[in-house]
Amino acid sequence: MIDPAPVDRAAGTPAPDPAVLAELVADAVVAHPSVARLDGGTFGTVATWLSGRRLVGVHVGGAGEPVEIGVVLTLDRPIPATVAALRRTVAPLVAGAPIDVTVSDVEVPGLPGAGHA
Repeated sequence: MIDPAPVDRAAGTPAPDPAVLAELVADAVVAHPSVARLDGGTFGTVATWLSGRRLVGVHVGGAGEPVEIGVVLTLDRPIPATVAALRRTVAPLVAGAPIDVTVSDVEVPGLPGAGHA
C-alpha cells in the first residue's frame, strides 16, 4: 500500500508536497529585495517539476536531501549577507532540511547591460 502523504518523522506530521514547498520557497526567495531572479544554473538542473511545468531555481528533493536554490543577485548588499538572509527566510519552510544557495550571477543596479558583471 502506498502512503498517500509522506510523514515528517521528526515532527510526526504529514510532510508538505514537494511541489507546494518549492513554490513557497520560490515566493520567499524572490521577495528578497536583492534577488533579481531565480536561476536554474548552467544546465538548468536546479528545478522542481510541477504539474505541467518546471519551477526553475528551486529544487526540493526527498527527505534528508538539501533544498537547492539558484539565484541572480543585485549588488546592493554584500553577497554573503544576502545568502545568509535567504537561508534564514527559507529555513522555517523546510523543517530543518539543509539549504544550498548558489549565486549564479550578479547585476549592478542602474548599470546598462546589467546581468553579466
